[in-house]
Amino acid sequence: MNRSIVSIFSVLAAYITAIHSTTRLPAVGLDWGLIHPMIVPLLIFCLRTINLTLATLRMLTVVRGRRAIAWFLGILHSSLFVITIAGVLGNLQNPWNLIAYAAGLATGNVLGMTIEAKLAPGHSLLRITSARRGTAILESLHGHGYGATEYSGQGRSGTVSVILCYVPRRQVEQVKRQVVNTDPEAFITVDHV
Repeated sequence: MNRSIVSIFSVLAAYITAIHSTTRLPAVGLDWGLIHPMIVPLLIFCLRTINLTLATLRMLTVVRGRRAIAWFLGILHSSLFVITIAGVLGNLQNPWNLIAYAAGLATGNVLGMTIEAKLAPGHSLLRITSARRGTAILESLHGHGYGATEYSGQGRSGTVSVILCYVPRRQVEQVKRQVVNTDPEAFITVDHV
């Protein structure tokens, strides 16, 4: 299978080279031929990482309805994509370029998710279920300035307290610690809204 993949990429590289040699269009963007071959994979990795980080943040802004920021990030994302893929497709004889592209994609996803978690925009709904200490949890949340609503539910072992608490995403871990300190057996689910 590896030989078939290599031969597919070899044919693709030959095709691109043939097109490039017969086309006399002015070069736009980055001239990959001027970069030392050992540096190209590192540059591809960095560009793809930045590209996917921007894509993740762009998707976040789209979901949040931030049109202007999403538009700007979309331009950056697509420009970096074209430059990066040109580096990969123009240098298919070096397998490290493809590996760098794939590793940059994975790293960019993780980095984008990490940045999104640090920014933590928006709010979360915590659903807290407690068999014995629902009122104590409710009072603790109210005492710390959080709005919370308690209602009764029917669990496997009988009546339980279900508490809904709407908090900024940055405060979710703090509220969860507070709940566990009040009732270590409480069951907590979090929905990002």
